[in-house]
Formats: sequence, C-alpha cells, structure tokens
Amino acid sequence: MSQAPQAGQQQAQKASTFNKSEKTKDIRLTNIQAAKAVADAIRTSLGPRGMDKMIQDAKGQVLITNDGATILKQMDLVHPTAKMLVEISNAQDVEAGDGTTSVVVFAGALLKSCEVLLEKGIHPTTISEGFQFALEYALTALDELKKPVDLENKQQLIECVQTALSSKVVSSNSAQLAPLAVDAVLRIVDPEKPNNVDLKDIKIVKKLGGTIDDTELVEGIVFSNQKASQAAGGPQQIKNAKVALLQFCLSAPKTDVENSIAIKDYTEMDKILKEERKYIIDLVKKIVASGANVLLIQKSILRDAVNDLSLHFLAKKGIMVVKDIEREDVEFISKTLCLVPVAHIDQLTPEKLGTAGLVETVHLNDESKVLRITEVPASSKALTILVRGSNQLVLDEADRSIHDALCVVRSLVKSKGLIPGGGAPEIHLSLRLTQMANTLTGAKSMCVRAFADALEVIPYTLAENAGLNPINVVTELRNRHLKSQKFAGIGMKKNNIVDDITTEQVVQPILVTRSALSLATECVRMILKIDDLVISAR
Repeated sequence: MSQAPQAGQQQAQKASTFNKSEKTKDIRLTNIQAAKAVADAIRTSLGPRGMDKMIQDAKGQVLITNDGATILKQMDLVHPTAKMLVEISNAQDVEAGDGTTSVVVFAGALLKSCEVLLEKGIHPTTISEGFQFALEYALTALDELKKPVDLENKQQLIECVQTALSSKVVSSNSAQLAPLAVDAVLRIVDPEKPNNVDLKDIKIVKKLGGTIDDTELVEGIVFSNQKASQAAGGPQQIKNAKVALLQFCLSAPKTDVENSIAIKDYTEMDKILKEERKYIIDLVKKIVASGANVLLIQKSILRDAVNDLSLHFLAKKGIMVVKDIEREDVEFISKTLCLVPVAHIDQLTPEKLGTAGLVETVHLNDESKVLRITEVPASSKALTILVRGSNQLVLDEADRSIHDALCVVRSLVKSKGLIPGGGAPEIHLSLRLTQMANTLTGAKSMCVRAFADALEVIPYTLAENAGLNPINVVTELRNRHLKSQKFAGIGMKKNNIVDDITTEQVVQPILVTRSALSLATECVRMILKIDDLVISAR
C-alpha cells in the first residue's frame, strides 16, 4: 500500500524537475534571442559600405548616424539582456573608441553558436569555459599580425584614423580630419605618462555654418556662443591678457528671500541708485587693482551676471567682459589658462589670474563670430577643435566622428601596435582556432570551433554590406590565409580581396580588436550563466 504514494511522489518530483529545466531552457533561449535581435538591428551599419540609421526621438528630433554606440544609446530597450549589449558597446567606446558595432555583431554571432551547442546538450558552463580558452588563445594569436607603431611616423597614424573614419558619414572629409586628430592627440601626450592620453584636454566646440572643411585645430580656447560684451563699447581684442574667471555676479545683490521694496519719494530712489552705483564702483576698483583685463563670468541662475552700469565702468577701464560661461567649461578653462576660479571679489588676487597672448572676437567665413583665446601657457597642453557643418545633423555626426578619431590615436598611444583591417584578423584567428580545435577532443573542441566560426561574421558582414557575395568572399579569403597570406583582406575601394590589405592603408589599432573580443566573450559568458529571470517588486 505504501509503494503507490511513494511512486506518485517520485513522479511529481520528476515532473517538477522537468518543468524547472524546461523553464531554465526557455529563459536562456529568450535571453539569447533578445541579445541577437539587438546585434541584427545594427549589423547593416558595419564597415565602410554600412548603412546609416535615422533615429527620431520622442521630441521629434532626428539623428542620422552609423556609430554603433550612438545607435544603441538611442534604442528604447526593455529586456535586461538586450541592455547588456548596449553596455558592452559603451565599454568598447570608452576603452578604444572604435569597434562599437563590431563588438555587438561578434557577440550576436557567439550567441548564435551557443544556441547550436545548447541544442546538442552541452552544458552552459562547459561552453563558457570553452569560449574563455578560445579567447585566450585568440589574443595570443593576434600578436602574430601586430606591427609596431612609431608615434614619430605621423603618416602611419593618419592611415589608421582614415580607416576608422571610412565607415562614417563624414568619410569624404577623412583626408582633412585624420591629420587634425593625430596632431591634436600628439600635442597633449605627457612625457611622464607616455602610455596614455587624457582626451579631456581636447575640447570639441561645434559652430553651425560653413562646411566640415572649415574645421580647425586651435591651441587655446574657442567660445562659439559666448561673445565679448559690446553693450558699453567694451574692447573686442586684448593682447597680453590677464584673465580672471569669476563665479560671482557684477550686479546689485539681491536678498535671499523674495520681497518687495515700496519707495514713496524720489529721494529714496536716488539713495538706492547711489548705493548700487557705489557697490559696482567698489567691485570695479578691486578688479582693476588685481590687474585683470579680461573677465570670464560664470553663468548665474539667481540674477544677472552683469548689468549695464558694471559694463559701462569696465569698458571705460578697457576691460573685456565675457559672460555666461558654462559650469562644465570651468575646469577646462582653468587648466588651459593656468588660473584659479574666484568665488568672491575679496579673493581676486594677481596670482589667481591666467595669462594669454591674445583674446579676440574672430569673424568666420560665413560672417558668424567666435571668441578665441590663443597663445596660452605652454605648460597647459590643452587644445580646442572648432567643428563646422552646414546643418545640425552633419555637425553632430562630425563631432562623433572626430571623437572616434581621437580615441583611435589614443589607442595607438596605449598599445603601440597595428594590425590589418578588412576582415583579415578575424579570418586569421578563425583558422588558428580551427587548427587548435583539431588537437582537442570532446565538448571543448566543439566550443573552440564554434568560437572560430563566429569570428567569420565580421568579414561576412563586411562583404554583405558592400554588395558582394559573402559566401564566395569569405571562402576565398580563407583560402588566401591558408596559403600563408595572413594580411589578405577585403578591399572596399575595388570591391575585391587584396593580398596585403595594409598596402591599401587599411589598418587598425590592435587594442580595438583585443577589446572587442574580450568584451563580447565576457558578455556572452555572462548571458550563458543566467538560468532564471526574477522581477523584483521593489
């Protein structure tokens, strides 16, 4: 009699275990599908012949770009696993600046391989360990393609930047933007820290009007929206400037709480005006005593930064006034001009002033104006890139492209290694991993082979986006590499396979590929280890 309930209990446990394993399988496959959908969405943007995306936000503003990180940031994703691909794209953007689309496309290919391996009954942990082994071997094999970089060889750096810009909307202007980006980064390299560059020392300023060809590099600061005040006939050019950055207002003070003053006769009015005049004159006297002849006044939300009376007195003393300096620009200005921001008039002393050879209002080609501060101290090593564009869409894309170009040069400073582009490194690694898989046995061999197959998605997609037959191109490229032509890649200029892609000046920093492989593998391993999705009520 006791055997029947016991058998029923065992059957219930088996059913519960089966349902749990089915749920885990469904969750894992759902996660993979969600992440793959994101990768497929931006896959057409990969490479020089990749398509652009037009994105319209909730406010109706339109954005046109093919930068992977930018596209993913604009996507309104709900699934938490899909958001992980956005995060690895952002991480790639921070680490290398380039390859933000490649890292997501490769992660999608790895996840597709995972589906096949899971269907064969291989445990997720085994797949994860196999992918980690393949990654470590691939990073070692990547050094076989590495060519050392000489930072003195500017042409080599320019070729690398032009490769990164070839897939951008502004690719036709790469001949001008690439040397500009190289010059900018090389000028701020710190001899004490030769293996890294702080891109915060380069400020990108956008000014609508003109064309991208009018973009220029300025050793100093450019203000596109702030102008020298002309209200009281103030100076528009100052030589041998002593610059003060003020964080207080040159206008009559206000009370801390809202109130109103009732004036009953003219004598009271005159008294108030005299007090205000005296207050302003005292401020101006202290400014003159400090030796400052250029005032940069931080934007205030409490009251007017300056009033007509203060502008009148400052203009009579020949002092230039530039108001509405943004709070986020304070640090860059301080570093560039070697000054100290002043929060109160009593703290304004000569040692807190910055120096500049020339501060002037400059008329651009399209009759618009900008304020330039040039001939800054040599120790500052801070630069400004003034970006021009005929419309806001082009201007924004040029801004993103120049940022990527700067990051590419920074990657070369950090890693000092170049590898060929055009799908060559991926095919090379794929073949090396396939050879390694042939020496292994069991599930590990299958995982390494799956990793090798996933690498071919990059040349496959490059060929597909260029309108070529991807299967024929990848097969031919694989055959070339089997014949020891390890620099063979897809040449987009003539839409064919080139025996040595470096002769077409298609090169990229080794850091870009290393970072993309590592981040994609890490993300996929994390997705594989997720077996349940819990929605928190908090």
